[in-house]
Amino acid sequence: MIATNFYKKICTHPNLSENDKFRIKIAVSEKELAQAQALRYEVFKAARGIGLKENSFIDTDIFDDYCLHLLVEEKITGRIVGTYRLQSGEVARRGAGFYSEQEFSIEGLDHVASKVIEAGRSCVSEEYRNGSVIGMLWAGIAEIMNRSKAKYLIGCVSLDTTDSNIGWELYRHLADEGKLSEKVKAVPLPKYVLPASSGLSRGDIQLPPLFKGYLRLGCKICGEPVLDRDFETIDFLILIDTAIMPERFRRHFKIGL
Repeated sequence: MIATNFYKKICTHPNLSENDKFRIKIAVSEKELAQAQALRYEVFKAARGIGLKENSFIDTDIFDDYCLHLLVEEKITGRIVGTYRLQSGEVARRGAGFYSEQEFSIEGLDHVASKVIEAGRSCVSEEYRNGSVIGMLWAGIAEIMNRSKAKYLIGCVSLDTTDSNIGWELYRHLADEGKLSEKVKAVPLPKYVLPASSGLSRGDIQLPPLFKGYLRLGCKICGEPVLDRDFETIDFLILIDTAIMPERFRRHFKIGL
């Protein structure tokens, strides 16, 4: 009920954006939510051989009921090829909390909660990870932030590895580049602490397209990364403050303007 009441106005027009090949929309039915959950299962679990004994073949948790679910639909086939889950800070504080708080102890979140959107569970079908679908997801996020008048975007972004050397090398690089947040600070919970690095350099780090997109938008990392053993990833908590977003992206996304 909390989520339904808050998101009602946002969902009045569920179609958010489209181009010749794709449209992005808000899931407004149980069937559409199940499509998002099925894609998440395919990308997060089946592709990694995780959870293959499950009978439901969907990825779901308690936060799904408190979130908006964005779907990228291939227009010619009707197939869902991308999804993103968004939760308002207002809903999080009155509901199940922020998903990110499962991995981090977060300082400063209360100060931005009324103007924040938490993003997570982003995934794109393997054959569509060429930029177009990710671009549609960004367009959807921008529209939701406009409709909700949010000023901040927060969420976990993952490296598809459990190699602590890679995680710590990227953390040091981002810290050296001045990418540490002062507004919101996160400390890994004991269960998720990333083991110490051996100090061996791994050379160039191949960032996922989503992580690159966050950095282009001026994101800051909120602290040290964590190790998510369930999904076999290294996660960073990031914060985007639209007030200091590069101007070209503020104009493109029309966020905070």
